[in-house]
Amino acid sequence: MSQVKETLPQRGKAGSTMMDSEAHEKRPPMLTSSNQDLSPHIAGVGDMKHYLCGYCAAFNNVAITYPVQKILFRQQLYGIKTRDAVLQLRKDGFRNLYRGILPPLMQKTTTLALMFGLYEDLSRLLHKHVSSAPEFATRSVAALLAGTTEAILTPFERVQTLLQDHKHHDKFTNTYQAFRALRCHGIAEYYRGMVPILFRNGFGN
Repeated sequence: MSQVKETLPQRGKAGSTMMDSEAHEKRPPMLTSSNQDLSPHIAGVGDMKHYLCGYCAAFNNVAITYPVQKILFRQQLYGIKTRDAVLQLRKDGFRNLYRGILPPLMQKTTTLALMFGLYEDLSRLLHKHVSSAPEFATRSVAALLAGTTEAILTPFERVQTLLQDHKHHDKFTNTYQAFRALRCHGIAEYYRGMVPILFRNGFGN
């Protein structure tokens, strides 16, 4: 009798365990719906990843190398040596060192965001619709198209040139004034030098 009494609770435990496991299998998973809801958002972030990477890369690039670009610009504009260009910047003072950075910052961040993002999107699109073409050809065309699209931001480079020239330090105090000064010359003045920019951006990409 004692042996029978001992085996009964054990059987009861085994039976309850089997019932619990069967109920657990029948129970619907709790996180399925939430994963399904999040998947479109995760895919959307992945699609914008290349645009965001280009934006951040351009921001760091401009912020770090802007003084060097000013030295290069003055050497090209006035035909002076590097030492003389550096002395000019020292004479202008630290206050004017980053003068005119807003146009290239806006232009470069938008340009590289478009370059990275459009290149990936156009590469995927061309590869999908022109699958017979070699991958090298589709990627080259995608890079060329992405580069030419960037040329719509030429006005920012035009204004940057005006603000970097120390002859205009007293004439323009900010980006808005430089844009207003070009407005009286018509829309074509904003896009002066667009052809070299098209070649540079398209083939550079």
